[in-house]
Amino acid sequence: MQKQNIGNAGEYYIASRLSAEDFVVTITLGRAEKYDIIAVNQKGKTYKISVKTRFLENVERFPLGEKDEKYHANDFYYAFVKLNEFKKDPDFWIIPSKEVAEILCKSHRNYLDTPGKKGQQRKDSNIRNLWLTYRQADEEAYPKNWENILKKYYKNIKQLN
Repeated sequence: MQKQNIGNAGEYYIASRLSAEDFVVTITLGRAEKYDIIAVNQKGKTYKISVKTRFLENVERFPLGEKDEKYHANDFYYAFVKLNEFKKDPDFWIIPSKEVAEILCKSHRNYLDTPGKKGQQRKDSNIRNLWLTYRQADEEAYPKNWENILKKYYKNIKQLN
């Protein structure tokens, strides 16, 4: 599948789930820099959602960028979608942007402070990763109960009400 189609599939999937929960949903179609979906709940509260989508079933991380560790707002969330190669229903997590930004910042700092395979100083880059599993290498960045924390965000659209 083409990368653009994978991204579109994730956005439309999250939009359909939000619509099924009685949100009014608009997909921005690339017109908004930081988010892909604008959703309004029954109480009139607006949420902005950036959707990150992976196609494969065995994905353990979602790549993000430097800008994702710097921008967060109370009404801004990330939806991380695993399409699972369409062999089963997609998995998704909806996580507040503040939590994502904090983890990315700590994780990247930890990455830069840890020597590379040959003991060399690592070079900075724009790439950041949000891991779905707790990794010993990132113990300073992720809470030790990361998998349990992720469970509260798994398919949890109701947190947006």
